[in-house]
Amino acid sequence: MLPFKSSPGELEPAAHTLVRLLPTLVRLVVAEMHAAPHTAGMTLLQFRILCRLSERDYRASELAQVLEMGRPTLTAAADGLERRGLIARLRDVPGDRRGVLLRLTPAGRALHRALETRAAAGLSAALAETSRRERDALELGLRALERSLQQAGRGEELPAAEAR
Repeated sequence: MLPFKSSPGELEPAAHTLVRLLPTLVRLVVAEMHAAPHTAGMTLLQFRILCRLSERDYRASELAQVLEMGRPTLTAAADGLERRGLIARLRDVPGDRRGVLLRLTPAGRALHRALETRAAAGLSAALAETSRRERDALELGLRALERSLQQAGRGEELPAAEAR
């Protein structure tokens, strides 16, 4: 459980709003990604794999654990991405003869960038009716949430180029 610096009652409305909005936001982002070129037939799991591999290379077993799925499920999803030329499997893992390292290919990196841009555009469109002040407040709040999650060891570490 995260420690509260304010009373839980003060934070509760924001938490409830996030919980209520998250499914809609995920659907919006996924719909935007599905509308991107070269994504026909891709699954949400494959999008998640691309996102994780955009951060860094992962051992297959480690990626399965981070994505909270079984190795067979990851293997099946990765097979499809490999057939599309979006990821590569590297079998030369130092210290592990059976280990497999997954890495985005240049095509996978380009597709990830396009997907991220498209998803951000969809979210920007959803914010079109808000004021600059509201958007600034939302960004400030989201950055505070991100920082709090990272400090509690529950957040995603941003790649150095994206960290602000």
